[in-house]
Amino acid sequence: MQGVGPGTVLGGRYALRRRLSQGKEVEFWSGHDATLEREVALTIVGAAHPNRAGVLDAARRAAGVEDTRLMRILDVGTQSDNSFIVEETMSGSESLATILQQGPLPAEEARRIAGETAKGLETAGQRGLHHLRLTPHHILIAPDGELRVRGVAVAAAIDGPTEQEPDAVTALRQDAISLAAITYASLTSRWPLEGKVAGVEPAPRVISGVASPTEITAGVPGDLDALCRSMPNDGAGPLTPGVFANRVAPWSRQRVHREESAPVVAPRLPQGGATPADRPARKTPHRIPARKGPAGGIPVGAMETEPTVVIPTHLARSLDTSGGPADPTPETPTRQPPPRKLSALAGSASRKGVWPGAGHGTTYGTELGSAHRTERMGLPPGLLSQVVDEGPPLPMLPASTALPPGRGQSRIVVLVVAAFVGLSLVVATCGLRGPDKSASLSKPAPRRTVVVTAPAVTAVSSPKPTSAPTDADAVAILSATGFDPEGDRKERNSQAAKVYDGDLATSWTSEGYGTVDFGNLKKGVGVVLDLGQPTSVRQVTIDLGIGPIDLTVYAAPDPSLDGATVISSAKDASGRIQLKPDTTATRGQYVIVWFTSLAPDKDQFRASISEIALS
Repeated sequence: MQGVGPGTVLGGRYALRRRLSQGKEVEFWSGHDATLEREVALTIVGAAHPNRAGVLDAARRAAGVEDTRLMRILDVGTQSDNSFIVEETMSGSESLATILQQGPLPAEEARRIAGETAKGLETAGQRGLHHLRLTPHHILIAPDGELRVRGVAVAAAIDGPTEQEPDAVTALRQDAISLAAITYASLTSRWPLEGKVAGVEPAPRVISGVASPTEITAGVPGDLDALCRSMPNDGAGPLTPGVFANRVAPWSRQRVHREESAPVVAPRLPQGGATPADRPARKTPHRIPARKGPAGGIPVGAMETEPTVVIPTHLARSLDTSGGPADPTPETPTRQPPPRKLSALAGSASRKGVWPGAGHGTTYGTELGSAHRTERMGLPPGLLSQVVDEGPPLPMLPASTALPPGRGQSRIVVLVVAAFVGLSLVVATCGLRGPDKSASLSKPAPRRTVVVTAPAVTAVSSPKPTSAPTDADAVAILSATGFDPEGDRKERNSQAAKVYDGDLATSWTSEGYGTVDFGNLKKGVGVVLDLGQPTSVRQVTIDLGIGPIDLTVYAAPDPSLDGATVISSAKDASGRIQLKPDTTATRGQYVIVWFTSLAPDKDQFRASISEIALS
């Protein structure tokens, strides 16, 4: 596109950085807003675009829709032969199409994405705006799960004017079907509607239409499967995004991540020849691949030491104990007793139910999950020829200990026990009597009683409160946040708590703007104080960081100017100011300090508060 490249400044403030994609007379760029010092995204429409006026009109109408789930349009303008649309960005976000390249999402995450997207489109539909081009590329998801839908009204306008625009009912239904397709794609990583979507494979087709999600993946809830099956195929289901949101509700407010599968540790067996003569001096252990293994059995050569075999417990139910030749030679081996040294290892594993007894010609199946083939390990005759049967284990005690005792031994035991019992009785009797025979065991010594007398306490009534304000009249501030209802709803939130920390050296300062009237971008900014509950406010003391500046203080039931009551206002204020209501105390849970003009601060204009006290 002519006149557009890295470093180009549009509108006197938006510097282009990198081109993200390119279409016919349309380019998408990342950029930087030099005025507000933030990253932005720009859509540039060339002069030759057949519907440039319609694109700009759709962008201006979409900019008036306020919903946290929709990507905000910040500015629309024209410079030279090119028009541009400026949107906000989300740091570190990825499109749903990019996320689905790693596979399907959990059902609860698919429900969350569908529900949040439907709520955003419902808000746009109430203003008469529709998406009509919704795909996984239009849904951006941040690492913390925050979701934005971009392209409302604008994406359809960029495609160009159609012969007949759909009416409101048809447009709402079209967006509802697109929501079902988004749900289908999230569950299966396949796109069910006609037309290709870059990076997302098309869904398989059956006689009745597109295959249902349960035919592609497991764990799909019945309500989501019914919506994904009936809406694209039968034309049934919700007619609007709002009804669709109600059908999938409720959903998780937090992002639901994929479950990481546990790593599979396969048996590690040395690889060698069948006889000592063919065995090399040292062999590197052979690792069976976790996902793909050889089709035949793995020969086990002679081992100098016992092998280390690690078998996951989840493989216990899939082991095969059927006999069969492990060596490919035509000679049929005869069964022999298991080798002593290997049987000790096999026995310890068989107690866990994962390794049956070993023997020549016996094969062992190790199924690595339902999706993997069975690996078989055989014991060749070379191993058995080197192991000598050591016989049964020796008894722990001599056989003589199993005989019953004789009559003489019984008499000795009885005499010893009787002597021990008699001696115990004598010692116990002496201990009970003690050295003082006149002492009585039944009469314990009397306990000493201590009486403590407490001094008398005289209650003093508290003095009656006076009309003069004291520290007890101070109103506690629970929290504070930046207030920017006409911008990104964040105005240096990290500094807001400094306005009530009791330190005049710390302060909250707004973002920098090009003019005293916020660069004609908004009507004002400020700080919201949360008092925790409805509270009467008689006086507001503010230490301003810079001035002169215009401000108004409100008391409100909600953190909004809607329904707020004015406490007082000040013009060209500087330093410490005290504001009181004209009549009685004003009551509200929130106190809003709203700046309607800014003060010069170096090369820009800002508002600043060092401390706020309420009483």
